[in-house]
Amino acid sequence: MSTYRHEVTEIAPKTWCISEFKLVNAFLAEGNDRAALIDTGCGIGNIGSIVRELTDKPLVVLLTHGHADHIGGIYTLPGCSVYMNSQDEGFLSGMPADNSFRRFYIETRGPIRFPGEGHVEGLLSLLPNPEPDPVFPFIPAEEGNVFDLGGRRLTAIHTPGHSPGSLCFLDDTTRILFSGDTVNNSIILMRQPNNNTSLIQQYHDTLEKMWARSYDYDHLAIGHDGMLIPKETVKDYLDLTEGLLNGTITGAYEESGFRKGDVARLGRAELWYQCDA
Repeated sequence: MSTYRHEVTEIAPKTWCISEFKLVNAFLAEGNDRAALIDTGCGIGNIGSIVRELTDKPLVVLLTHGHADHIGGIYTLPGCSVYMNSQDEGFLSGMPADNSFRRFYIETRGPIRFPGEGHVEGLLSLLPNPEPDPVFPFIPAEEGNVFDLGGRRLTAIHTPGHSPGSLCFLDDTTRILFSGDTVNNSIILMRQPNNNTSLIQQYHDTLEKMWARSYDYDHLAIGHDGMLIPKETVKDYLDLTEGLLNGTITGAYEESGFRKGDVARLGRAELWYQCDA
């Protein structure tokens, strides 16, 4: 099973997508002085060794949010400074990136995103042993924080919705917005008490903020199911959430793969806005 490796694709100069077996993406951006790893995957296999094959510069880790499938590889990067919005700190204990989660993720997502006989067993063989501590120290990251890599800057933008502390990172050199799970080909917002629309409203406000800055970026580097998508996807999600809020768009309950909940679609946007799983 040693043939299982992360898939690396250069998406822009000195900018790589590191796909954790098609389950989740991380992105490496290298400047003149240091490099930034944006998200770390679930921690299946050793993303740290992949990063070190690509760059030997000092490394900082920037987390788009605190969900286990984006923070789980931190244990492979000892000594690196890790930045995350403090509003997502509760996920470290409430949704820990432990082997139980990694096993669940492989068994539920693997057959869909990485189909083929034997792959589930192969990925399970890559679970870390001994199991690392899922809790790690981090430096709080906030709206407007700038990470200077040397001739290249990444700016944090607070984009709550998918999680309270979600961040996007804007690269002024490549004009890429690293969006994590704020905008993907498909987005999950968890079901709210009495199916209220408060989370849809919060996400809509985030999308308005992102679209108001669309002159700063051309593409989004996304957390799942692809690598780069056009910035116009943000506008599709903005129009979709506006329709859900004003009643001109109505979704319906569906079950698709590992997803279960109410879903609506418009253009490039697919929003699971009252999602149970």
